[in-house]
Amino acid sequence: MNKPFWLEALANWVLGRDPHLRRHVLMLMFTLEPYAVCVGVILHSKYLKLLDAPTAHSLTAVSVLSFAVMYVLIRSGWSQRFGDPVLTFPHALVSILLCMAAYTQLGENRGNVMILIAQTIVLAMFRLKPTQVLALGICTIVALAGCVMGLAVFSPTRYPASSGWTHFVVGGSTLLTLSLIGKWVSDIRVRIGRQARELQEAVDTVKQMATTDMLTGALNRRMMTELAEAELKLVERTGIPMCLALIDIDHFKHVNDQFGHHAGDAVLRGMAQHAQGQIRQVDKFARWGGEEFLVMLPSIPATEGMNAIERLRLSIEKLDYPGYPQLRVTFSAGIAQAKPGEALEQLIERADAALYEAKRQGRNRSLLASPELVSVHAEALSTREVLS
Repeated sequence: MNKPFWLEALANWVLGRDPHLRRHVLMLMFTLEPYAVCVGVILHSKYLKLLDAPTAHSLTAVSVLSFAVMYVLIRSGWSQRFGDPVLTFPHALVSILLCMAAYTQLGENRGNVMILIAQTIVLAMFRLKPTQVLALGICTIVALAGCVMGLAVFSPTRYPASSGWTHFVVGGSTLLTLSLIGKWVSDIRVRIGRQARELQEAVDTVKQMATTDMLTGALNRRMMTELAEAELKLVERTGIPMCLALIDIDHFKHVNDQFGHHAGDAVLRGMAQHAQGQIRQVDKFARWGGEEFLVMLPSIPATEGMNAIERLRLSIEKLDYPGYPQLRVTFSAGIAQAKPGEALEQLIERADAALYEAKRQGRNRSLLASPELVSVHAEALSTREVLS
């Protein structure tokens, strides 16, 4: 269901348009609840005469200002430069210090502040690293000890040392336990996150192995077959032209025999990487087998496909191969334009016939498929089978 225009405009103004920024601002918004409760406790203490008006107004103003500053830093995008764009640790630390300030002033209501501090630690542990959670807990306990000592020294009548230290022991042990639990939860979260990344990397590796040729980085035969068959269905539905080019490296056996198989691998890799940088983004390049490659050229007729393969052939002639400066290779190619209703095997057979003729004519050339070439190729195959 579409949102009303005014609501979408308000969301863009408050949260921003960028999805990452929106998520970070929304995380900040979750802290509104403890802020609101803290302000409510302060105002309620003022109503009960437990807190004088100037102090209540000061604590309220500082609380509102703290949240506003954090909102501006995150909403403006300034915090994006840090590892934690939500500024969880400094924000939690500021919130706890504000709670401690309220703790020293609220008298009988100060027990409520301890709950807010605990809530702050719980919220923070889902974003902080384990060591940061523990550091936050230690800082909280140190701040609580400072507050208790300060109250015992400067207001011994209102806050007797005996009750203050009892409060510290109970509250401090609770906060320490909560911090240790938070560290444990954060440890689990970090470990699960690391395992999820490792699993995703493994899945990506398996996908790559399933779709690409490991030596050249080009698509493998299975993946190219799927893509080409899908493109042929589009040709049948829409009549949009599509070409396939079958490429074979000339005298590749000679390269292996003279320079070694490492040189042959370098040629295959170099040619595949160069070709993928020369063709269009919509074109697909695959290793078809051995020294053969298949190029799919969607949305262009035979003449344009021929021109594209010729440009590639001329650039391959000048290609250098790292570690083999004296090595130069060429290729022969056969290009065929798909016909509506034609099977992939038939299309490749026509391209193969053109390739066969290009090699018969002396190699290092590209030829378009024609019915005559298919007939010649079929006769040659029949003769070869009889002789064998």
